[in-house]
Amino acid sequence: MKMKNLVRSWLPGTIAAALISLAVGAPAWAQSEKRTIFAPADFHWQASLKPGQTLEIVNTNGEIEASRASGDAARAEGILKGSGDDQDLFIEVVEYSDGVTICAVYAKDRTPGRCHRGGVSSESNNWWGHNHHAKLNFDVQVPRGTRFNASTTNGSVHCVNLDSVVEASTTNGNVEVSTSQWASAKTTNGGVNVTIGNAKWSGQLELLTTNGSVNVTLPATAEFQVEASTTNGGIQTDFPITVEGKFGPKSLSGKVGAGGRELKVATTNGGIELKKS
Repeated sequence: MKMKNLVRSWLPGTIAAALISLAVGAPAWAQSEKRTIFAPADFHWQASLKPGQTLEIVNTNGEIEASRASGDAARAEGILKGSGDDQDLFIEVVEYSDGVTICAVYAKDRTPGRCHRGGVSSESNNWWGHNHHAKLNFDVQVPRGTRFNASTTNGSVHCVNLDSVVEASTTNGNVEVSTSQWASAKTTNGGVNVTIGNAKWSGQLELLTTNGSVNVTLPATAEFQVEASTTNGGIQTDFPITVEGKFGPKSLSGKVGAGGRELKVATTNGGIELKKS
């Protein structure tokens, strides 16, 4: 499928040359993929995406903000923050037949091939040793029905008022999602706050953190199997739960309504709250 790709960028000559003639030994990729390298300063990208396709943002040092697009055009903008050195930072956009992955890459060799679904390969091994590294925030607009995956390491993830199935994760930061569909959310140091408008997910939905609280809002008519646990905190629920196994102030396992689909909610240091919308 041919995408309408309306990209606006300002590329240094060295980056443009890398796109024309790849270095010997550069990683190979499928012919159906289109890879493009951009400088981080004033990054703007836009393309038409259909329902069912996936828009993925992979960041490392910075936040991800997402909102609902007004039409079928997905948009992403990169915003440099702070006074960090961005000479080893670039953005790689990979277009597939079923979606797009956009990665912030930290490496001195600015050749395509490091950005992949779910992560970045061949990053600079000593990047974390730099005292001054650039912080890049992404501002994203997601079309209705497009799946949205957002991941970073140091920064929060905020996905507000989406009409998408969402997967959001970070390590150091909060995760906040509100969508008319459903969402999974994970962090280590931060809270998880998720509002789900559609409780018809398949398989297991996970909402997890280690140091922070987990607050989940679901439709009042939702039916699901729930497993919730905390170590230093309590559990509160608006839903009547038929207990199947363990039940207590720190953990519970049971079903809401007829059960069926699975919801796993867990933290170590924080409380858990299940609320009706």
